Amino acid sequence: MQKYKYSYTIHQKMPILRFLFAFTLIILLASCSNSFQHMQSSQSDATHSQTIEANTNGILNEQALRVRTDHIRQLIQGMTLEQKLGQLIMVEYFGNQHGYTYQTTELPMMISQGAVGGILYQAANYNFTAPNNTVSGFKNFITQTQKDAKIPLLQAVDQEGGLVTKLSTFFGPAPSALEMAQSQNIASVQAQGKQSSGWLKQLGLNVNLAPVADVGPPSNLLQTRMFGSDPQTVTTYAGAFLTGLQQNGTIGCVKHFSGLGSLPQGQDPHAVLPVVNRSLADVQRIDLAPYKQLIATNHPAMIMTTNVITKAIDPILPAEFSPKAINILRKDFGYNGVIITDGLYMVKNYWSLSQAAVMAISAGNDIIEGPYTTSQVTTVIAALKAAITQGTISQANIDQSLQRILLMKTQYGILS
Repeated sequence: MQKYKYSYTIHQKMPILRFLFAFTLIILLASCSNSFQHMQSSQSDATHSQTIEANTNGILNEQALRVRTDHIRQLIQGMTLEQKLGQLIMVEYFGNQHGYTYQTTELPMMISQGAVGGILYQAANYNFTAPNNTVSGFKNFITQTQKDAKIPLLQAVDQEGGLVTKLSTFFGPAPSALEMAQSQNIASVQAQGKQSSGWLKQLGLNVNLAPVADVGPPSNLLQTRMFGSDPQTVTTYAGAFLTGLQQNGTIGCVKHFSGLGSLPQGQDPHAVLPVVNRSLADVQRIDLAPYKQLIATNHPAMIMTTNVITKAIDPILPAEFSPKAINILRKDFGYNGVIITDGLYMVKNYWSLSQAAVMAISAGNDIIEGPYTTSQVTTVIAALKAAITQGTISQANIDQSLQRILLMKTQYGILS
């Protein structure tokens, strides 16, 4: 299978409201008899907009964060290990170029049996063919997935613009990152992010795996997917696009950490493990600079790691499997959001999907992306459970990742 992707403030709660909230939650968990209650968001578009306006670009005040975190922790206590691990998985699925329905895919089993936490939609997988090639048809498909989900799903797509305009079936072309930066108009780039958010919401999508924060020239493998070859230019315009997404209710995802901007010619991450030989000083000054600044000022909800070996950081493991690389995000840059891998099928020539999943979660990723069959989901969950039993992964780390994911879902109105 061929892929073409690389892929808070709210009103303060009064004590009585906190009591009522906790009491309601206790009744809910008791009625579930240890099975996690089906939780679908009942917020109207107006309520959702108010939520996003109140939580400016991903920042919760201290009290609001504490209340929501307490809520999430109680929810986690009512989940089985299988349900927890399922939330750490974002799947893909195959449609059919001649037309298909939700029931003819493997999604119903992956959602109900695997309790997966999200779906990534791909044109290459025939996800946008009839009857899902219209706005109403595709939104109806997503509605069916959410009805089967015990916890509302992350519904993701790569809508960068230019070469990676996955929603062109519905809305036509969109400018590339390079074209947006060449406009030298920050407001227009933010408006493009806002428009992309509007397109996603029309379809029922809530995650855009964009913007690209790689730094490099158009002669690079990524070509016009990058905003430029200067780190400050990339930071400025990637930040504007990200703000346009997140201030309008769509989860953004900055990618591809630790940087694909200086890939050697012919080293496509879909086929090999590219090696970046820049000095540590250059990696910090060029590749990592956008992440450091975007985390501090634009607060990305998600960051994507990818399978590139940056020798100055870790000469052995690619970033998505490297604790050293992920510690830069967590410890050096203070990032507390959700970290997601790139498609794990990209490393199939080096590691099995199960091995890759365990390595990715062990390294510190919160979500693994890429399983595309029920059997793969089952195998990955089994491998993660075995790793917990063996002590390779701790239950505490699983709960911490789950807390980040569920908190993000509440912050963006996905989980009420």
